[in-house]
Amino acid sequence: MPHRRADAMSQSPFARLRGLLDVHQPGRPAISLAIGEPRHPAPAFVLQALAAETDSYMRYPPIAGLPVWREAVAGWLHRRFGIAADSLAEATQILPLNGTREGLFLAAQLAPPKVDGLMAMPNPFYQVYASAVTAAGATPVYLDASEATGFMPDLEALDEATLERLRALYLCSPANPQGTIADLDYLQKAYDLAKRYGFILLVDECYAEIYDRAYEATPPPSILQIMQQQQDAEAPVIAFHSLSKRSNLPGLRSGFCAGGAALMQQFFDLRMIAAPQSPIAVQNAAALAWADDAHVSDNRALYQRKFDVAENIFANWPGFFRPPGGFFLWLPVDNGEAAALQLWQQVGLRVLPGAYLTRPNADGHNIGDGYIRIALVGDLQETETALKDIAAQLSPPTADVQEVAS
Repeated sequence: MPHRRADAMSQSPFARLRGLLDVHQPGRPAISLAIGEPRHPAPAFVLQALAAETDSYMRYPPIAGLPVWREAVAGWLHRRFGIAADSLAEATQILPLNGTREGLFLAAQLAPPKVDGLMAMPNPFYQVYASAVTAAGATPVYLDASEATGFMPDLEALDEATLERLRALYLCSPANPQGTIADLDYLQKAYDLAKRYGFILLVDECYAEIYDRAYEATPPPSILQIMQQQQDAEAPVIAFHSLSKRSNLPGLRSGFCAGGAALMQQFFDLRMIAAPQSPIAVQNAAALAWADDAHVSDNRALYQRKFDVAENIFANWPGFFRPPGGFFLWLPVDNGEAAALQLWQQVGLRVLPGAYLTRPNADGHNIGDGYIRIALVGDLQETETALKDIAAQLSPPTADVQEVAS
């Protein structure tokens, strides 16, 4: 049978989790901390706007986005990152997406061709990055983001031969799952490499509005700020954002991407023939969400309170750290799969083994083996009860295991 690229794509970590857990009965009524699906209240004014727009479903939406939607997104980019209209044209350099996942996947097709081309991503990584690389006919390169590297890929460790073959680099900030924030210096290094070696930089910024109190004055930056600082309208970068985490609207499937002018024109041309439009009702409702920051601040405060709880429970847990951003705990354990199975069988908690989000390195070691990912997406009471159960059920990791995992 001929080889198909689809056969080589990464298996969903959640399919693997079902295979691990669902052959066993939960020890208590099931609670999932495995999926990053926000369960805080969605803004009521967005839902009301959706309900008022039923007639719009009888019309094809514009692939480039409605003017009101583009204006709202450009306004948010200006308020949040200081992006000026003269460095990012809202009519041509911002595109709506049906959730960022489809945009992150499709954007790999824009990468410049190279012989024996490579595309790199953090390890751990969002599975769509690896599938996009495979679909684009490139070879994936997994850059370990361990404790030893500050939970971000070490860009300076990329050798010349790899950089010459690199077609694209995926980054995520705040990182999923560790919550690490790439500062402007880090983003500048990534931009400089992309310019020097002729690859595109795809930066997943979907958690940019969820960060801890210490970052209120200096929230996570965007690669678009580097593009603006460099006065580089043709920057080989695309940033991706979503309302799923920012506004607790994962089912709305509404996001956007923005970046360098020529690259966004190519993306527009590709999407015109290969991507679905965002519905008119969704765009109008999304415009209201992007124009409002109050509900985002309230949402962020709820996550900060849950991290207070987590820090109190795991204060003496070896290797525990309070993440700067995002809403996951990347908790050290002796063995992620064994811990996930134990929590399911004993107390009905679903968590994701870290190894399901990572790939082994050249010597066969998997840096995710010694972690579980815990999504703090439920309410405060459920979260506190679940975290106490985790601390009670699992033994703290041994120092030797964590030294290897790092």
